[in-house]
Amino acid sequence: MKTELISISPAGTGMDKALELTEKTGAFCGLDHKSALRLRLLSEEVIELMRSFTDELRGDFWLEAKDNVVEIHLKTEIPMDLKTKKELIAVSSSGKNAAARGFMGKIRELISTATLPDDPETKAMTDQALGLMSLGCQMGSYSGSYSWSMSSYVASIEKASETKTDAQEAKDELEKSIVANLADDVTVHIVNSDVEIAIYKSF
Repeated sequence: MKTELISISPAGTGMDKALELTEKTGAFCGLDHKSALRLRLLSEEVIELMRSFTDELRGDFWLEAKDNVVEIHLKTEIPMDLKTKKELIAVSSSGKNAAARGFMGKIRELISTATLPDDPETKAMTDQALGLMSLGCQMGSYSGSYSWSMSSYVASIEKASETKTDAQEAKDELEKSIVANLADDVTVHIVNSDVEIAIYKSF
């Protein structure tokens, strides 16, 4: 089962409808109150992630359910350049945006870095900025294409945590994250400026 698409924006348009759609999907799947609440929390997290970029974004939100797995999808276009990137870094550094910290902040950083234009300056920035997040990332057959998954990232962090301090810090972030604790997997697919985020949860 795939739901209708809800158009949402960081300004708030469509967000209530997206959460209402999440609740309807939970009811359709026969989820109990606790499970339905977890599904709503995951939807809220992916919507907040989009809100952390720019007020001008629009995205398509939908859910898919098959057997005992519910998928939450958000697809958007993020036109990134160095100026916008620096503005995001400034917000993150000032601490004004909670989404810029923790595990979801790392995903935001991954997206904002991977969607930069492909030129020598930004390429060097991408390679350096991805850091440990690159452990869960696969580059596509051409530049500008990335696929990242939380499951690959977590597995790599587990292997590296005994020998690397930053890997242990990343593991601590995962333990504190709502998404990392509730979701079975998170994937991010990027082709140039097109981004699709999916959260998978089995019930």
